[in-house]
Amino acid sequence: MNNPGQNDLNAVMQRGYAVDIGGFISRGWEIFQQNLGGFVGYTLLMFLALIVLSFIPIIGSIGVAIISGPLLAGFYIVAFKLMKGQPVEFGDFFKGFQNTYFLPVFLTSLVSSLLMLICYLPGLIMVYGSIIAAAATDSQPNVVLMGIGGIILLIGLIGVVYLSVSYVFAIPLVIGKKMQFWPAMESSRKLIGQKWLSFFAFGVVLFLVYLAGAIACGIGIFFTIPICLCSMAAAYENIIGLPTFDPSQA
Repeated sequence: MNNPGQNDLNAVMQRGYAVDIGGFISRGWEIFQQNLGGFVGYTLLMFLALIVLSFIPIIGSIGVAIISGPLLAGFYIVAFKLMKGQPVEFGDFFKGFQNTYFLPVFLTSLVSSLLMLICYLPGLIMVYGSIIAAAATDSQPNVVLMGIGGIILLIGLIGVVYLSVSYVFAIPLVIGKKMQFWPAMESSRKLIGQKWLSFFAFGVVLFLVYLAGAIACGIGIFFTIPICLCSMAAAYENIIGLPTFDPSQA
C-alpha cells in the first residue's frame, strides 16, 4: 500500500523537475517578508531555548535532540500557510509539537542524525582508539593508524554531505504529506537523488547566505536562517506542491 502522498511523489519523479536556485531564493525572500517579525522573533526564541538547554548537563543535550526537529518544522508550517494565503499566528510556529507531527518529525531528525554519525563512527573509533591506546601505554599515537583514521573520517564526511542534502525534504514531507519518518526520508532521498548535484549547489548558496548573516556580528543569522528555510520551502512548493490542507490544523 502506498503511503499518503506517495502517488504524487512518484508522478514528480517520473516527469522530472528543474532546480531554479535564484527563483527559490527570490520566492523565499518574498515569503520571509510576509511575516518578517514572526520569523525573526521565532528564530531568536529558538536559539535562546537551545542555548539554555545546552548549559544543562546530560538532560540538556537530550532536550536539544528532542525539540530541534519540531522547532525546525515550525518554519515550514508557517511558510506553507503564507504560501497558501492563509492567516498566520505566532503560535503556528510551535505546531511542530502537536500530536500529528511531533513523533514523525522527532524521529526524522533523530534517525537522520544517527545515520550521519554512523558515517563518522569508523574514523572516530580509529583515531580516538589510537590516542587512548597511546595514552594507556605512555607512548605516541600510531601515525599510520591516525592517518588511516583521518582518511576514513574524510570519507565519512562525504557520506554526511550526501545524507544532509538527500534529506532536506524529509521534514517538509512529514508536514506537507503527513508521511511517517522513514517513508519521508526515503522519498526525499529518491527525489533529491534525481538532481543531487543541483541541490548540493543550492545548499552551498544557502550556506553562503547563512554565513553572510553570521559575519554581520552574528545578528544577521536571525534573518538569514529563516530566509534559507523559506527558500527551501519555496523549492518544495515548486517541485512537489503545497499541502491541500491547513498544515497548522493537521
